Amino acid sequence: MSMLRITLQDDFQGEHVVVAVDGTVVLDDPSVRTRRQIGLARSVEVPVRDGAVTVEVSVQGGPHESVEIDSTISKAVLVDFDADDGLTLRASGDLPGYL
Repeated sequence: MSMLRITLQDDFQGEHVVVAVDGTVVLDDPSVRTRRQIGLARSVEVPVRDGAVTVEVSVQGGPHESVEIDSTISKAVLVDFDADDGLTLRASGDLPGYL
């Protein structure tokens, strides 16, 4: 069993965000806002099985994205709004420095 940190970062402005890992909801927050001083909106750490897992992020009335990662390599998934108001999900082998 591994731990995975899912971090919502830049440009969240009060959206309702739902995060699921392998179909199980691990975060359902009706008002996610980025704290501009540190570039962090919300973070959740969840136990995951070793190997391939799928992380899904949905913004109510907005974008939905998913990414499959290898939890034995990736320790975090970083989530940002992109320039086109879509979501960007990036796997990272390191935990973000501000956490």
